[in-house]
Amino acid sequence: MERHVPEMPAFAMISVVIPLPDDRGQLSACLQGFTQQQITVPFEVIVPTAEPVSDDLVAQFPDIRWFHRPGLRINGLYNAGAAEARGKYLYISESHCVPQADCLQQAFNYMRKANVKVACSASDGLPGNFVSDGEQRTFEEDFLRWQSARKSKVAIRGTMIERALWEQVGGFHAEYGHFSEMMIGRKLESLDVRTGFAESSWVSHGNQVCLRELANELIEYGEDECRCSHLAAPDEQPNASREWLQREKLLNRCGRLKREQWLEWARQQIRAIAMNYVPMNSDRRYDYFLNYWRAAIRTGRLNYLATLKGQAIAPATATTKPVAARQAA
Repeated sequence: MERHVPEMPAFAMISVVIPLPDDRGQLSACLQGFTQQQITVPFEVIVPTAEPVSDDLVAQFPDIRWFHRPGLRINGLYNAGAAEARGKYLYISESHCVPQADCLQQAFNYMRKANVKVACSASDGLPGNFVSDGEQRTFEEDFLRWQSARKSKVAIRGTMIERALWEQVGGFHAEYGHFSEMMIGRKLESLDVRTGFAESSWVSHGNQVCLRELANELIEYGEDECRCSHLAAPDEQPNASREWLQREKLLNRCGRLKREQWLEWARQQIRAIAMNYVPMNSDRRYDYFLNYWRAAIRTGRLNYLATLKGQAIAPATATTKPVAARQAA
């Protein structure tokens, strides 16, 4: 197969969207991998970024279409990149994902052969430590559960989706951060669109290696999950969390919420110390990791509820924000 070197075609069959910033040191390998794909159809690589990009980076990858969109969160940058795309298909990925040389070709072949409108690539993890190993294992186990349940998903490690379908569902509800990836899955399911699995299309994902930084990401996810339950339209919401369903008890009982927050914080310190310093086998360390993962998300949910203390909380029947507000998130 001939290597297709992108030449900014007027028409692209596939538009790869990879937003910045890069926070895990894999950007050069990522962009090198995507710009040098072995593929038989025209494609383009779009990199939207909220921060200015160095001239050296632009010079290193002159065939990439760079777009500066200040003020956007990461999922808003996906929307901004998709809005500039010229391809029939979008391929969504991350700046710390390194694709195999035929990643796009294999995903494209699968889409046509299986006659599906959206498909996830397979992924493994780049070398790291017990934190990255735990994140990779958690992703894989969740991915298997999702497949078994025949759920729809846009996994930002690597997903190909028809651009017309992306536009139909409105992209990511970017004001809800990474939780918007669950919301777009719910929207696809409402349209009876199921996500395929392009198992011959591979990316290697740079998982988080710092426990504290991973916790911060998961806490933000938990906050956005509760924000969705609070503010999004009912037909846009996946199942609400237990913390949201119990919000009246947590908010109205004197000291209950603060007690839950303190207990979760204390447990997390113990788990972190155990994982870092106590000798144990890999399975037991993963048990600690999985509890740490879940508790970080729960911490985010509790944090969001704390911002509502003293407020009257209406049932989650509010309409979603206007499209213009969503795109600005």
